[in-house]
Amino acid sequence: MKARLTEGPVGRNLWELMAPMMIGLLAMISFGLVDAWFVSRLGPLPLAAVSYTQPVGFVVAAMALGVGVGASSVIARLLGQGARRRVRRIATHAFLLSGLLGVVLLAVGWFFMDFIFGLMGADETTMPLVRDYMEIYLVGLIFVVGPVIGGSILRALGDAKSPGLLLTLTALVNAVLDPILIFGLFGFPRMEVQGAALATVIANLVSLTAMLMIGIRRDKFLTLRGMKLILDSWKRILHVGLSATASGLMAPLTSAFVTAMVARFGQTAVAGFGVGVRTEALAILPFMALGAAIGPFVGQNAGAERMDRVRAAHNWCLRFVCFYGLGVAALLTIFAEPIVGFFTQDEGAVRAAVTQLRILPWTYCLLGVTVISNTSLNALGKPLAAMVVSLCRTLLAYMPLSWLLGLLFGLIGVFFGGALGNLLSAAVGLTLLRRGLRQIERDGALPERNRGAG
Repeated sequence: MKARLTEGPVGRNLWELMAPMMIGLLAMISFGLVDAWFVSRLGPLPLAAVSYTQPVGFVVAAMALGVGVGASSVIARLLGQGARRRVRRIATHAFLLSGLLGVVLLAVGWFFMDFIFGLMGADETTMPLVRDYMEIYLVGLIFVVGPVIGGSILRALGDAKSPGLLLTLTALVNAVLDPILIFGLFGFPRMEVQGAALATVIANLVSLTAMLMIGIRRDKFLTLRGMKLILDSWKRILHVGLSATASGLMAPLTSAFVTAMVARFGQTAVAGFGVGVRTEALAILPFMALGAAIGPFVGQNAGAERMDRVRAAHNWCLRFVCFYGLGVAALLTIFAEPIVGFFTQDEGAVRAAVTQLRILPWTYCLLGVTVISNTSLNALGKPLAAMVVSLCRTLLAYMPLSWLLGLLFGLIGVFFGGALGNLLSAAVGLTLLRRGLRQIERDGALPERNRGAG
């Protein structure tokens, strides 16, 4: 294992990490779009029911990604310092932590299912369909969590191709299984929304199996040595991971809150909001790929004391998010109606989704700045600062403003609340990131430096 990101042109390093992740994330976003398209053939109520499950799926992903961010932050900095034995131990213990997390999420989700979706606004017409989906999805949670954490580990080692390919594999398996299980093709029983959930579980099981094969056979970064130090490893991972999880949870919790706000305008509005969220996820995909790239890059170079490369990377990222963000906003404003019409013809659903896609995209460039700042702060071992950035966007701006402006101006006000949240978080994130970089350059204060070699 070598700290490959401490050498070579900065832009090329970032693009080599970013490009395969864009392909993989594109496949995963299509995962949700494929689900939405096939389920929409069943009618607006099944589509609304699956839309209600989106925030819960985001919560699971946020918690898994939080642990993955913690593991990636520690591993990248250790790799930059040349501590390869500790890298193997941290990677192994992160995988074990993913299994524990999956079991805990299953238990919590199962016992509080009706309470959670009742708060979000699901009524007697959609709740049975929500249960049909979630009962299968929850059983397979461990297969959802594992690949997320494994992908973070591989990226920390400088390998973005394998996680990208595995994400693509997951999406392809899901796309093949969706119509078979939803509509009962080729002799399989017609399972409808349950089929969509089962396709998701099977696709993630395939991905987890492949991830473990890479870890054991190819890279050999999994080891049975050092099991006595598992609590120490978990402490290091969760130092960043808990704050990263808390930050990550803000987005799906906000999504759940906004779903409840949108539900005041009818169940078809919720269906349209679900289409809008999936379309937005596709539009901001390069920002997510860039976030996956900048974290390992910052971690390895900070560990190797190459802060000049860290600053050069941030300048490159800021230029990218500005040009891309404004370009995609213009396209979505022009083509919002035909995009939404591909998924639904319901008048209420179309109105909600088009309104969303003509407001929020104009602040995507600010969201990109937030992603870069948040990910970089975590990679530098400054999780509390990263959490402040997330809180500014969600708890302090998006949620209260979407509620207030929604009351005053209707559905359009809900989406303006999100736009203002992106503005506030970008300003705070950029300020905290620049302050953190100056502190490290002045004091050399990286959390992993001078720790034991166990």
